[in-house]
Amino acid sequence: MLFWGEAMAYERLEDGSYVGEISDSVICEIFGDTGDLNRRVLKLGSHTLYIYSIDGLVSIGDISRFVIKPLMQDTEGATVGELYQRALHRTVYNTVAKPCKDLDQVLLMLLNGFCVVLFGDQALAFEDKTPEKRSPSPPEVENTVKGPKDAFTETSRTNTSLLRRHLRSPALHFYETVVGTESKTNVSVAYIEGITDPKLLERMKHRLQHMQTDGLVTPSAVEELVTGSRKTAFPLLQFTERTDRFAQALLDGKLGLLVDGLPLGYLMPVDVGFFMTSAEDRGKDFLSASWMRILRYGAMLVSLFLPAVYVAMVVFHPAMLPTGLLQSVIEAKKNVPFPTILEVLGLLIAFELLQEASVSLPQSIGQSLSIIGGLVVGSAAVEAKIISPTALIVVAVAGICGFTVPGRGFADALRLWRTGLAIMGAIGGLYGVTVGALCLLIHLAGLQSFEEPYLSPFAKLSVKGILRKPLRSQKK
Repeated sequence: MLFWGEAMAYERLEDGSYVGEISDSVICEIFGDTGDLNRRVLKLGSHTLYIYSIDGLVSIGDISRFVIKPLMQDTEGATVGELYQRALHRTVYNTVAKPCKDLDQVLLMLLNGFCVVLFGDQALAFEDKTPEKRSPSPPEVENTVKGPKDAFTETSRTNTSLLRRHLRSPALHFYETVVGTESKTNVSVAYIEGITDPKLLERMKHRLQHMQTDGLVTPSAVEELVTGSRKTAFPLLQFTERTDRFAQALLDGKLGLLVDGLPLGYLMPVDVGFFMTSAEDRGKDFLSASWMRILRYGAMLVSLFLPAVYVAMVVFHPAMLPTGLLQSVIEAKKNVPFPTILEVLGLLIAFELLQEASVSLPQSIGQSLSIIGGLVVGSAAVEAKIISPTALIVVAVAGICGFTVPGRGFADALRLWRTGLAIMGAIGGLYGVTVGALCLLIHLAGLQSFEEPYLSPFAKLSVKGILRKPLRSQKK
């Protein structure tokens, strides 16, 4: 795509970068009549300098004190080239001063909170970012009783500084690049040299360099573009808002990804064992943590299979139920007009809608909605004999067990398969549930996260993901 300015042509390439002469007319034409571009013209003797900045991204007071004032005080008997060298090495007080080699770098510096000074056809960028940003706050989703109370923010540099406080090692490195032809999003890949597999790092660099997208501004864009849009509901990378968990994962050899604008950190490769690990496990002794992990796996299986087994047993295999339980089920369903599968599916869908509504509404209203929907509507439906109390108990137990799964993305995928298994149970009874379970197992066995098997540690016959070993027995 070719654009013509007052002095010359500048070109915008397919990857969103600009090629052209560094001049005042070109810069002004690229930004057009946008209201947040500040342009200052300085007359220093016979020379004219141009100063550009984006309002809201820079501190205007710092530019005035540390850039403009020094430039105006050191101009005697100097050429434009000498003014450039003085500003770079002597005059300006800024700690960060970057020469801009081309037009695209000038635009990139402006959009990242730098003040750009134009010396003829040469440009210098001085960092004068505004201090306006959100301070680290306690985690909201992964809150724990013990452990640090700092979470990631939307500012990438703040997140890297939080990691540096947890890992004060020069081996902690950040590979930084820009992704998105329009968004120009800063992306940082965190790793520990000597611990992280170099092949894993190279694969991530390759994917980021060949990523074709207009913007990287939403979590779904990060997850799909980094891992590929595979036909699976199970996440192939894990997000976390806790800086301590992110740091611990780096120590375990995983690769981290920080995206500017998202208060999350992404970790890869991942497996089922990692999704079933809670941040609270590191705050308990290894016996309590191991016991809770075992209960967590049991709750996951109950959440996944209980509705399907209930439908299959009631519809196809009632003789397999104990006599007392069978009589209770028959008595509860005596005046209910709907078949069992419609009861269970209706309750599962209502459970999903209630959870979605509580997430979308403000916190205070969401809590009230959960109480009204769970207690008032459920009790009224049972008293009106629209649904049986047994089906309500089964779905409620499955929902509660599902909340014990720490990884939210993994838990969402399990809820989707839970509904599918219930349908399979209604079609083929326990045989249908068995076929559905085999399909799920085959599907999980075929997934890989950055060349790592998704069913680890089971694929490696290890109990590392199930039991937490004492920290003193673990080696580097």
